[in-house]
Amino acid sequence: MAQGRARRPRRAKSAATEPVLRSRAGRVVRPGPWHRPGVHCDLRVLAARLALSLSHGRKLVTVSLPAFLASIVVVVGAIEGWVRATWEPRKGTPGFFLTDPVRGQRLAPNYDGWFAGVPVHINSLELRDNREYPLDKTPNTFRILVLGDSVTFGHGSVYEHTYPYLLEQRLKAWNPKIDWQVWNAAVPGYNTSQELAQLLEVGDRFKPDLVVVGFFENDLVDNRRPIDPGIVRVGVAKMLSFARRHMYSLELYKRVVLTLAWRLSKSDEYKERLDHLGTEEALLQTADVSTRDEQRLTPYERLTDAEVSAKRCVFGMKPNPETVPALQRQPDYPPWVAAVRGFQDLQRQGRFRVAFFVNDAPDICGTQPESDFFYDGGTRAIDRFYLSVLGEGTPVISSYETFMHRRPSQMPAVRAHALGNANEVKADVLFGFLCERLLPPPLPAARR
Repeated sequence: MAQGRARRPRRAKSAATEPVLRSRAGRVVRPGPWHRPGVHCDLRVLAARLALSLSHGRKLVTVSLPAFLASIVVVVGAIEGWVRATWEPRKGTPGFFLTDPVRGQRLAPNYDGWFAGVPVHINSLELRDNREYPLDKTPNTFRILVLGDSVTFGHGSVYEHTYPYLLEQRLKAWNPKIDWQVWNAAVPGYNTSQELAQLLEVGDRFKPDLVVVGFFENDLVDNRRPIDPGIVRVGVAKMLSFARRHMYSLELYKRVVLTLAWRLSKSDEYKERLDHLGTEEALLQTADVSTRDEQRLTPYERLTDAEVSAKRCVFGMKPNPETVPALQRQPDYPPWVAAVRGFQDLQRQGRFRVAFFVNDAPDICGTQPESDFFYDGGTRAIDRFYLSVLGEGTPVISSYETFMHRRPSQMPAVRAHALGNANEVKADVLFGFLCERLLPPPLPAARR
């Protein structure tokens, strides 16, 4: 009984509190602007959390973010300072190439530095020339604009022995009363479509009397139709050009990014871009080759037709009739032909006078005295094929047959980036062709 009486108050207390608990638990929260069904929202808690979030946001904006940006600036500045302190003076200023929204890249105006082991100056018109020119011409000026790739630019060649410069000297000696201007606008790495885009951009401003397009066999690769770049592409190109021109450490960042991208993705594209970047850096860091013997212009032997016909290269290749058809089946062939037709259309429309110059040479039989001569080996068929495509509506000449009458040992790097005597032969071929076909004597006389 005592236990029963003792328990009654507890049961009574429990019974008294039970309705209260049920009423609170069963209270329905009606939906409203500050409440959602099934969610209890306390405005004071929300306000406190919002204030805390705003405080953290202000701290992030006013303290953390500026500190982070400042640390980046300090690190970038330190890297830039280190690169400048260890910079090789022979490399000159950075930014030999600038980014172009249409052509991919272009030469930086007023550049002084080194390229492929020789000193290089690019004037304000983006020409490889130590001189500056006004765009306006005098009545006796005859201006020849030479387009091309690294072969025409003079990769590894001193400026005075590039074939456009040697051509100008021959023209001045031929008719000194004419103000001959041969402008070397070639850009290393260009193909035919890039040269076409270049002419469309600068042609009306430069007002050339004649355009000579230097062609080399690798110009068939990666040709594309010129595009309208758009505002975004132009803006990106300007920003990249500014960085390439003023940041000494840009190439270091590019190498790091491309290396990481290649390691993570294992993509051949990044590997190729990394290799290309290494090639560009090597070109700027090559030892001085400007004083080598290959740069000099020296006497060389000229073989007669009979001597050339008597030569037989027993170890050389034999002509393959499938060489030209195989070239035409390559994916790069149709875009290249389209670019060539673009030049020929400009010639046909009378907008520019255009001529092609094929930088070509036969195969070399060997390095021994008894094999020191050029031979066919199937290259003549390819050269004639180039002449047939380039010559449809435009004058064209090749250096192939002239080199067949020379000694390879006296023509440095003739089948690649020609030096010295090899460039002199090219200038002679082009000069003779222009005088015979495009610059007859009455024309200079009429412009006196």
